[in-house]
Amino acid sequence: MVAKKASKLRFYWIAFMTGVYTFWYSSRVIVSVTMFKDSRDSVTRHMTNWARKLLELIEVKVTVANESNFPRDGKRPVIVMCNHSSLYDIPISAVALKTNLRMLAKKELFKIPVFSAALRNGEFVSIDRQNREQSLKDLQIAKERMLDGITLWIAPEGTRSKDGKLAKFKRGGFHLALETQALIVPVVVKDIHKVQSGKDLTLYLNQEIEVEICKPVDASNYTIDERRQLVEQVRNEMLETLGQAE
Repeated sequence: MVAKKASKLRFYWIAFMTGVYTFWYSSRVIVSVTMFKDSRDSVTRHMTNWARKLLELIEVKVTVANESNFPRDGKRPVIVMCNHSSLYDIPISAVALKTNLRMLAKKELFKIPVFSAALRNGEFVSIDRQNREQSLKDLQIAKERMLDGITLWIAPEGTRSKDGKLAKFKRGGFHLALETQALIVPVVVKDIHKVQSGKDLTLYLNQEIEVEICKPVDASNYTIDERRQLVEQVRNEMLETLGQAE
């Protein structure tokens, strides 16, 4: 597939329709949670449809490798740890994984009208990285929701990479994995920085993006004193999958 740079007119159209789709599906999430006691699957369906619409706007086709690696039996808490170099990592993850995925998202997203209400009602978790005391409370909420059956999505790098290179990992998510004895599923979105990267809003359309689901890493095999080794295990697996092994 030959990539093409979005013109200014196309960019503004994509931005406008992204807002429209986000408002529409956020509203549907809020209505679903208000009307139905058991709305988790409904929220997931709305989120997945929202993600598909956003990817259609930029003409991205998603292929998934090693889908069988993803644990779906519900016997263990699951944390997805994904590389993060684009605004589209989350929509691509939602389409690729097909599960009750909820993100550990920066607190600023919880200030956007309507969207913030959908996040709160949809069991997404805010994280305040500037306030350690609050971040510990946020992680406790994340723990409770994981133990209740959601799959938590975390970007261990903490922020978007500019060039697709895997940055250093923050350790909060690994502490959470150890506390819940979770399976950590490293997920690699390959070459998404060629669609949009970091804070650069330039878009390149008509591309095929591969998502590779790595073998789960069992946090129960590590103690809290071995957290560094757990971080290295997950990071090394992602580096190898990205072809960036040192």
